[in-house]
Amino acid sequence: MRKYAILVVILAVVVAVTSSCGLIVKDPVVDAQTVIIEVAGEEIVKEDVQWTIENVLDYQEYVYSLYGYNYDRTDEDTIAAAQDTAINAMIEEAVSNQKIREIGLDQFTEEELATIQETVDETYAGYINTVKSYYFTDTELTGEELDAAVDAKILEIGYSSRESLLEEQKQSEMFAKLKDYIVKDVTVTEGEIESRYNEGVADAITAYASDLTQYASDINSGKIIYFKPNGYRYVKNLLIKIGDDERTEIAALTSQISEDQSSLTAIEQAIAELPENTAEDNEDQQKTRNELASQVETLTAGIETETAELDALTAAAYAAVQPAVNIVLSRIKDGKDFDTLIQEFGEDTGMKAEPAKSMGYLVCKGLSTYVEAFVNEAMALQTVGDISDPFRTSYGVHIVQYASDLQAGQVPLSDIRDSVAEELLTEKQDTIYAETISQWVTEANAKVYLDRLKD
Repeated sequence: MRKYAILVVILAVVVAVTSSCGLIVKDPVVDAQTVIIEVAGEEIVKEDVQWTIENVLDYQEYVYSLYGYNYDRTDEDTIAAAQDTAINAMIEEAVSNQKIREIGLDQFTEEELATIQETVDETYAGYINTVKSYYFTDTELTGEELDAAVDAKILEIGYSSRESLLEEQKQSEMFAKLKDYIVKDVTVTEGEIESRYNEGVADAITAYASDLTQYASDINSGKIIYFKPNGYRYVKNLLIKIGDDERTEIAALTSQISEDQSSLTAIEQAIAELPENTAEDNEDQQKTRNELASQVETLTAGIETETAELDALTAAAYAAVQPAVNIVLSRIKDGKDFDTLIQEFGEDTGMKAEPAKSMGYLVCKGLSTYVEAFVNEAMALQTVGDISDPFRTSYGVHIVQYASDLQAGQVPLSDIRDSVAEELLTEKQDTIYAETISQWVTEANAKVYLDRLKD
């Protein structure tokens, strides 16, 4: 078992084979130590490979779940792909570790060790706080007894021990040092920077011409902006919120009505699929038709009741904020500064912080970042300085001002040169690193005994 690996329990697999000698049973402890990979002077055994394969499957299953997809970890192709990923990663790690030792990157200065220990202490302190808040809020344990119980629970729920964290952090630091060693001479030229800049400008013009909202996506994702398109404006939002309780109730009722309406539609479809001539119904069909008709009646009545309740609740919620809206409208009519009104009456927290506080929100036609009504009202304003009439969203009552236009055009290279150079350098370093590791792996000529995994 690798020293840096987290200790796991391996389920023993007993394989019975019928032969002329009778029933042969493998010793699970011995079987777990079967060598699967020989590389870089290291032998990687079966239990470590199986553990890594399971981790690959766990991670992929988790990623799939984030997007709502099913992940069949029992599928043969899925298992084979996870096996390849695990084995390749373990070979790469072994080869990299060998190079780390050869170069001497496994040695740490006192300062480096202190930094590593500080990181470990911070991480473990986070584990302690989390475990205490979830498992020991009402405990009567104190002092060393509490500390021991918390440490035990940390291991029980799968967190790393302090010792494991230290080894993991050292390993991480060694790999970081290895990458620095490999890419230390990588640089970018002015010609490469200019070429990337010109390419970025051309790509941006094409992308934004195809989909104007892509510009906002690039801004929000932190991408380098090479070009600013026409069609965007900044708007400032004065929001007077309806009560949180009322908003919660409105959302719940709206959701319930939607759910009931979906059920009603499905039942009506089921009725439509029954024979058109009710006189030809057999006993089961008649029973089904009656049950479905009863459900339609119940759902229809429920939707009517819920809708009436929603209308009343909504009217009351917006009526409660109307006095404040009236005051704002009166101040606007008197020529009061809109920014000052936002500071005095506005309840949109996004407008309290920069850059929105000074610039406003960046919007364009079709943008889905904000609710549709907000975008439509913002884009309907004709001239910079125009202020909308009050309008409602699920948040409350809005009044928006057309603050300014986005100044379209190519962003000068001088404004983004450092960012372009940094991005380009990172890409070149990553490429050189990956190519170097790949070459080392090829030269290591690893021996892999896949058939032993199946035994």
